[in-house]
Amino acid sequence: LTLFFACLLGHTLLAFWFSRQEGKLNRQQTIELGHHILKAHIFKGLSKKVGVSSSILQGLWISYSTEGLSMALASLRNLYTPNIKVSRLLILGGANVNYRTEVLNNAPILCVQSHLGYTEMVALLLEFGANVDAASESGLTPLGYAAAAGFLSIVVLLCKKRAKVDHLDKNGQCALVHAALRGHLEVVKFLIQCDWTMAGQQQGVFKKSHAIQQALIAAASMGYTEVSLTSPSLPPWGFGEAIR
Repeated sequence: LTLFFACLLGHTLLAFWFSRQEGKLNRQQTIELGHHILKAHIFKGLSKKVGVSSSILQGLWISYSTEGLSMALASLRNLYTPNIKVSRLLILGGANVNYRTEVLNNAPILCVQSHLGYTEMVALLLEFGANVDAASESGLTPLGYAAAAGFLSIVVLLCKKRAKVDHLDKNGQCALVHAALRGHLEVVKFLIQCDWTMAGQQQGVFKKSHAIQQALIAAASMGYTEVSLTSPSLPPWGFGEAIR
């Protein structure tokens, strides 16, 4: 018990110490402050008295201590080893969920997390209104990155938020083609089964049949015969007959 209170006091003191630094905190310090604020539980019990939730009060605290909430959220540390609780705190404090990172051709945070396979982080960003179709400078959207990496759970999550399955990157490739190029059969199956008309597809621009044909060629060119020849969503003879 003594150790518990000692740890609690330590987090409280460190939180106040970071908050009282001259000038605004950098990315690393902002994340550290968020960690200590959450561990300290300073507003526990106070929210009932003031009528404001402790999470909002914590968000206000960190927002007053730094101008770099978005940069902290998109820092390399938080991108590659994301802290969900601290990230939520940063967002509550005002961090921009659509902030562009320094990686993957200045891709938005959602693209990077989809590429890396962090499902919880993707869900958090979507919960707070991240643009599901925001693309990197190469034109690749979160769906494209998730499909290329083979993360089916994230592909499903993005499609539930109505990500555009017919979106083309600057090379003219959609998520289905990216999945086929890398042999991600389960992702290919799922994307084929999606209702492409719900994704904002305009008649005569880019049809599902075109995407399937491109995916067939892509899979065959990379030697992924299991993609081009077997799929429960298609006849056993493959993509070719499905587009006739």
